[in-house]
Amino acid sequence: MRMNRNRMAAKSSKLSKLGEFGLINSIQSQCRNTNSSVLLGIGDDAAAVTAQKDHTLITSDMMIEGVHFDLSFTTFHQLGYKFLAVNISDILAMGGKPEHFIVSIGVPDTVNAKDIEDLYSGILKIANKYNVSIIGGDTCASLQGLVLSGTLTGNARHFVTRSGARVGDSIYVTNTLGDSAMGLKLLNKRRKRVHKFTPSSPGLRVIKKHLMPDPAPLGTVPALTSMIDISDGLLIDLSHICDKSKVGAMIYKERIPLSKELTISAKKVGIDPYLFALKGGEDYALLFTAPENNKIKAIKIGEIIKKGRYIIDSSGKRSTFKPEGYDHFDNTARNSQGNRIE
Repeated sequence: MRMNRNRMAAKSSKLSKLGEFGLINSIQSQCRNTNSSVLLGIGDDAAAVTAQKDHTLITSDMMIEGVHFDLSFTTFHQLGYKFLAVNISDILAMGGKPEHFIVSIGVPDTVNAKDIEDLYSGILKIANKYNVSIIGGDTCASLQGLVLSGTLTGNARHFVTRSGARVGDSIYVTNTLGDSAMGLKLLNKRRKRVHKFTPSSPGLRVIKKHLMPDPAPLGTVPALTSMIDISDGLLIDLSHICDKSKVGAMIYKERIPLSKELTISAKKVGIDPYLFALKGGEDYALLFTAPENNKIKAIKIGEIIKKGRYIIDSSGKRSTFKPEGYDHFDNTARNSQGNRIE
């Protein structure tokens, strides 16, 4: 437990004194919209936004204390940042631009008004980066930990699905993989709250990548055929593309990009860094397929084939891969952050 009973009571009384509508008013004043598409934001029964000429994209994510995050080693600011980041990643994975965010929270009596303010400061930090407007949501009490639920809308002139990969396409990723899973591994070893990061430590850099991921848009790619964000792990997310597109895949192990920080940290804990890159998840890099194109600003890791799913190592040896990664309903492999790396 991260606080004593007296402190818990003090924190609870502060939020109780503020009240539900006082909390909503505080959130409303913190989340003032400047986006011209928002006609009516927080404060009424529903928000109102202007209609877009392009396609509207809608995604939703939940984060539950004890399943997706542990407040013993993440700050409320970091949690808020990650909460919106994972939703933004879904919109980017469809080739879209994020736009409006609806936030619903279930608040336990261990959380006070300052904690909620810090949570929203993290949400707003990344919202400002992507010009996302917070336009509404819901608040209620929770009896079993903090619960976050978010719905993000976006728009896209031409959206991309998981089902368009074709035989002969190349497979690309947009960033290094495995850092987030390693960050979680180190956090579980430390078991204490992390407030500051020093750039000199590889371990702290991968921890930050876990706590505050930074999804990035792909940009213009001609003839993009399929795309997904790597949230559950490279192998399982590539398998989603294969399943939907009814194709196979071949990836080259040594082409999978690893950061220097991951390599150093993995050596210290005595685990193959590729285990984190292949199965770790929560990197929120984009995984996509497209015809061979030298102008694509991404890392090619393989090709789409007619059938079968294989990893080729540096010696040319071919082994079959399975859709291994994080599964929300696989209780045998879950830890407090929803990550399978042990």
